[in-house]
Amino acid sequence: MSSINPKYATIPDWQGLSGMRRTSTYEALGRGDLRSIKIGSRVLIDVEAGLAWLASLPAAQIAPPKMRQPQQIAA
Repeated sequence: MSSINPKYATIPDWQGLSGMRRTSTYEALGRGDLRSIKIGSRVLIDVEAGLAWLASLPAAQIAPPKMRQPQQIAA
């Protein structure tokens, strides 16, 4: 993809731009979360609307990893 921000992107270009996997992209398209157009057999995603949708998602809540208990060495 070029450094110019395109209005529409192919699925592979959208994956590179958004970090979404192909399956997640098609699921979002099916739910109507992503807007797209179709030209022939090509699906083109509306980049601006897609990035706005991603920005509207809640922040991930990631808990810190649990600390492992040190193992006791048998004497």
